[in-house]
Amino acid sequence: MSLPSPPPVDPNPTTIEPWREFALAYLREQFGPHAPTELGPPALFPQSPLEGDGAAFVFPFIAAPGGNEPQEFAAVVGRTEANYYPAASLSPEQLYDVHLGTRFMLTVGISQADESERRAYDPTDDVTALIRQVAPGEAVDGVALETMFRVGDERHAVCTCRVAGEALYIMTRDCPPGFYRLTHLPPHVVYRLHLGQLLRQEAAHEARAERRTT
Repeated sequence: MSLPSPPPVDPNPTTIEPWREFALAYLREQFGPHAPTELGPPALFPQSPLEGDGAAFVFPFIAAPGGNEPQEFAAVVGRTEANYYPAASLSPEQLYDVHLGTRFMLTVGISQADESERRAYDPTDDVTALIRQVAPGEAVDGVALETMFRVGDERHAVCTCRVAGEALYIMTRDCPPGFYRLTHLPPHVVYRLHLGQLLRQEAAHEARAERRTT
């Protein structure tokens, strides 16, 4: 079975149905006989910070891959590469950020750093310094490097720690800092979410700057 062409209309509040049908066709291709037959109400993202991408819908759905226990997922379709993700208790905005981060990693060619680089990096000082900026005086322990990515000449580190007893993910090294309580997620998913948030924040900042100059 081949995936039909995307609808000729951009995602917007009046074009939900053709994009719903496209998403269902895409999921039939991905899940086969275990594909969903219905999708939940979508969230619309009318703009994308990625060059070449455009508006997109995020459709929630439930499926049982391989005939296993049903799970919650979300499909992202629109003027972008269609994909789906485990919902993992994330909001539609967070799932869209994961999608943006995934697309960005593929476009830019971000890859995992060598094991030798990961072993050579002790994140303790970097994590402690970041925590002191946002929560001075709080106890920090359990610092660990979860994974590291190569972004050109830069290295982005995904670390975990406990701050006042609360488990957190923290982005360090050359990565713009970020703090997340989403420790139920794998580190690569949180990194992609972080990238997506950064992309949308940068696009919003540029849009505000442009409005001030016009």
